[in-house]
Amino acid sequence: MKQVNLTEGSIPRGLMAVAAPIIVGNILQGLVEVADLFFVGRLSPEAIAGVALSLTVIFVLMTVVIGLNGGTTAFVSRYYGKGDYEDAGRVLVQSLAIGFVFSVLISIVGVLWTEDILLLLGADAMVAAEGSAYLTILSLGIAALVEFWIIATFFQSIGDSTTPLIIIAIINILNIILNPVFIFGWFGLPAMGVAGAAMATVLTRTIGLCTGIALLSPLNAQMGFTRHLHIDPPLIRRILKVAIPNMVQSGIRSVTFLIMFTIVTAYGTYALSAYGIVNRLETMVLMPGFGIATAAAVMVGQNLGAGDPARAEQSVWTATAIYGAFMVAMTAFFLVFGASLVGFFDPSGMSESIALSYVQVVSPFYVFLAAALVLSFALNGAGDTKKPMYAGIISYFIVQIPLAILLPDVTGTGIRGVWYAMVVGLLVQLVALYLMFQTGKWKETSI
Repeated sequence: MKQVNLTEGSIPRGLMAVAAPIIVGNILQGLVEVADLFFVGRLSPEAIAGVALSLTVIFVLMTVVIGLNGGTTAFVSRYYGKGDYEDAGRVLVQSLAIGFVFSVLISIVGVLWTEDILLLLGADAMVAAEGSAYLTILSLGIAALVEFWIIATFFQSIGDSTTPLIIIAIINILNIILNPVFIFGWFGLPAMGVAGAAMATVLTRTIGLCTGIALLSPLNAQMGFTRHLHIDPPLIRRILKVAIPNMVQSGIRSVTFLIMFTIVTAYGTYALSAYGIVNRLETMVLMPGFGIATAAAVMVGQNLGAGDPARAEQSVWTATAIYGAFMVAMTAFFLVFGASLVGFFDPSGMSESIALSYVQVVSPFYVFLAAALVLSFALNGAGDTKKPMYAGIISYFIVQIPLAILLPDVTGTGIRGVWYAMVVGLLVQLVALYLMFQTGKWKETSI
């Protein structure tokens, strides 16, 4: 395990030292999701739609965990930059405690009301049944996913993104191998259908969690984890003060995602299947961005902790340039090979025309998505989590969702009008984040 000091040396090199392992890990995670969709796609279009809608539901339920990870990054990176290593260890222990409580609540909701939620979102009976089978298993094992995610975030926040990469690489390869085994019932096992994909995810994440806990042991002398195995209410309140706006921000994004799925559902099962496919493809191009943006957030936190806000700001613009260049290349790739990519997931071809309409409308604006993502993560890394929350409220609730409902009928563009609404919402969000970042007040945020 190697921790990287991001308060000195080359900024691009420091960014990539943290980002590269995260990117590889995220791509591997994306490949697992692609594998899920590939194998599930061999069952039926209803199975694809059910899994896609279920993943959106689970993302909404895990909003609090996404926010908690943002708070963990802000505290741990700030303390590490200051050299307060034991305080960084205290934060991890309390974050794990908070994460466990939220995991139990997510499990209860996910198990008891799974099918009702999917039906409420407009899924037909077959799609809801498939989605319920997937979501129930995933909900039962959600604690393993949550706690492993928090431990991985801790390693990344101290500049060690290689350790979680190694764990993620192993468990994701194992996940891909186990997918068809559980889905189709190989080697004498019963065929579980879509539930098999969820079972593979839960099992491998449990292995990852146990490995992560074991690898924390060498840091115990420095970080003092075992000296802080008790509930610390004042620290929990401070973590939640930073994390809650991030939770709201993530919740806004997730709820919007869910509402968009509901809007798309009105256009039929093939439209829902197409939207599920393009979202998986989009996840693949976002994975490198999450790595770069996370590295920017860690650099912001460490450099603010070290008293160097100018270096923190420079790291943000460097990260934006790197990810923006990548997104330009991805736009060209999707525009050229979009049909082949969609056909890979849906051999029936029923979803192709709708999926390609999304690619044609949305992908040219990926470079703006890159800038918005980095700026949002950077503000969160500084602990100034309210600004991204406000930008999300404006762009999603005030702009994107109303336009997605109105544009198709007003302009006569059908489902393309939904895609246009998403582009407008993105541009509004970017402008809001840029103006907020340029004020510089995030440099003075205390946590």
